[in-house]
Amino acid sequence: MLINCLIWTYIFFTTFALGTGMLNALGIRKDGSTEHVAYHVEDICMTGFMISTVYAQVFSLFGGVGASANIILSVVSLLILGHMMWQKRKSIPSFSFSKGLLLRSSFLVILILIMAYGASRGYFHYDSDLYHGQAIRWIEEYGVVRGLGLLHGRLAYNSSSFAVQALYSFCWLGSTSYHACAGFVALMVMISGFRLIRIFSDGTVRFSDFCRISAIYYVLNIYDEMNSPASDYFTMLIFFYIVIRLADCAESGFDADDLAVCACLSIFDITVKMSAAPLAMITLIPFVMLVRKRRIKKILTYAVIVLTIVCPFLIRNYIISGRLFYPSTAVDIFDPDWKIAADSAMADGDYIVAFGRGYSSMDAAHMRFSEWFPHWFSGIGKTWMLFFLLGILGFMIWLVCTLFSVRKKENRTEEKAVKGFLILTVFASFCFWLFSSPLVRYGQGYLLALPAMTFGQLACMFLEKIKGKRPYAAIMKTIIAGFSVFILYKGVMLASYIRSTSGQQYYINSQDYGHYETYPVSIGEKCVIYIPVSGDQTGYDPFPSAPTADNLPKMREPGDPDFSQGFIP
Repeated sequence: MLINCLIWTYIFFTTFALGTGMLNALGIRKDGSTEHVAYHVEDICMTGFMISTVYAQVFSLFGGVGASANIILSVVSLLILGHMMWQKRKSIPSFSFSKGLLLRSSFLVILILIMAYGASRGYFHYDSDLYHGQAIRWIEEYGVVRGLGLLHGRLAYNSSSFAVQALYSFCWLGSTSYHACAGFVALMVMISGFRLIRIFSDGTVRFSDFCRISAIYYVLNIYDEMNSPASDYFTMLIFFYIVIRLADCAESGFDADDLAVCACLSIFDITVKMSAAPLAMITLIPFVMLVRKRRIKKILTYAVIVLTIVCPFLIRNYIISGRLFYPSTAVDIFDPDWKIAADSAMADGDYIVAFGRGYSSMDAAHMRFSEWFPHWFSGIGKTWMLFFLLGILGFMIWLVCTLFSVRKKENRTEEKAVKGFLILTVFASFCFWLFSSPLVRYGQGYLLALPAMTFGQLACMFLEKIKGKRPYAAIMKTIIAGFSVFILYKGVMLASYIRSTSGQQYYINSQDYGHYETYPVSIGEKCVIYIPVSGDQTGYDPFPSAPTADNLPKMREPGDPDFSQGFIP
């Protein structure tokens, strides 16, 4: 727990510096002055987190991501902060520290401690001991290795979250490889989520508040899981941050640049997990606005940023598996000697789909919707059934109301257009998840956000129509009371969990990877791979490992003393 707080301090220092540098650069006018935009601290840190992830991936192309990567990162961060101090307020994104700063600071400290507690213990995801730990260690030790996916197919999934976790793991200190990044991102989402306390001061409810309440629900739902370095949590947390940020932009007056940064984050989220691909729709919003304003230079600038985000991810994909979008075989333009065979890639893809539908047989990947859906739906649990049905119902009602409003040409504004497109994007993400691999863990964010956003927007549309009438105040107070009851209930449940786990020892260090009995298998002339005696998990150590001794790949250079030259089939 304490170690988490220390690592979060370092992550905050670097991401704040990098985020400030990028947002500052994007806000510079032609005359050299800076456009002052009010960014919250989480906006800056999430932008910086994206940059540090891209940096870690680029660094991994040249070697292990360890002490040297952190030294360079720290020096760059210090230079940016030094430049900020030299430029003073001119170069610092503006903050608004309102009244009650001491109270809010106290709340923030308590929130940090609560989140650090949750990120220090709990359920350690099965896949983290199956391959997450090994994937992170490969990046720590080697950066990227040709044909690594041949050793363990799941290492070919190549989430960019593994690179940033290697960057902030501090394994080079020699004690352990820490995994505090998911907790940090969850903290940023919670800080953004709890900005809805504004409703108690001004007594109004906005569309963004419904987005926030669903994000809080999600974070508290994974509170006992976020200590695990699983990419699923990063994907959903970044998704919720983007949704909240876009909703805020729509409500508070926005520039295309604000939306463009969110668009860049949506592309970044796709590199965390390709199942987030529909979020790319968000890029259309700032693109259309910039085209209408004829800001060609800005379009080119953001195009370069998107390429910078995507290219390291694609290069790592190619090096690890010989394919750009493993396990997809749709884009098959390279043929290196370490390439994973098409049959193996398609079988891996079928397994993901079948597993998500609740089957163990890969044949389920080719079932018709009418065949697999009843089985899947009956197995997801009553709570998720309810969210699923509410999401579909809410979207249908919202769509009908929106089409009716458009037909009558009522109150067409950019704010409503952005909100509507955001809901369509979330629905597209929901559908993509449902028809690909609908494991609840993969799509919790969509299950929670869709009903909250659709019914929330319907509530806001209704409140707008009756504003100034007698029922307005009563309905507004009812919604606020509902939010309050929800937060109170979740707070009680959280306190109960903390009490039940308070006897665990993770107040200094956090819960570590599991340890399993293994045996060595020689590969090449001088190298050894470790295989579990039973099961398929090996944890972070020993390294390197594989789940089974069957079909182990060959060394590209059999006489090499290490694995730097990679593998071939």
